[in-house]
Amino acid sequence: MRLVPQSLRRRGALITATSAAVVAAIVTVLVLNSNPAAATWQTFAGTPTCDCVVQDTKNNTYRAVFGYVNTSKSAGKIDAGTNNRLELTGGTTKTDGTVTTRFEPGSHKASFSTGWISKNTKVTWTVGGKTVTATWNRPTCGKDVSLPAGGNGSGPLLALLVAALIGGGVFFWRKRRPAVK
Repeated sequence: MRLVPQSLRRRGALITATSAAVVAAIVTVLVLNSNPAAATWQTFAGTPTCDCVVQDTKNNTYRAVFGYVNTSKSAGKIDAGTNNRLELTGGTTKTDGTVTTRFEPGSHKASFSTGWISKNTKVTWTVGGKTVTATWNRPTCGKDVSLPAGGNGSGPLLALLVAALIGGGVFFWRKRRPAVK
């Protein structure tokens, strides 16, 4: 009993089917990752928050975890820059934290966090004319706060690459396999 239809046994048909599957996967990723446009704001309709910090007492460093409450009924955007920035005073002079730029309605804990900074550094997030400050002495984050993902957004691309490698491997395996008569 043959599991593969005769039409897919030919190399051209197999390449066409694989190409169509890869294109469909790419289109799906692009559609699923798109968000509706958000209005660009100059002022923030809400409040930035710093509910907690993650402490590393062994190295005397911490990560400030910031969130926000958007009281508007719609999403808004404030690009990183002079109107949406982190300012560090004290020990550490820079951090790898990236500020949130898209603000959905409602309350959002742990929208972003800073990198590891020294215990004596004060971090201030200024967004849309409002500020919040984090210090080592803030309460530590509990189990109800999950930190933002540290990825770079390349997960879907890696999945497509793995799928292409598997498809290519199957293609070459079928090509090298002796024909069944």
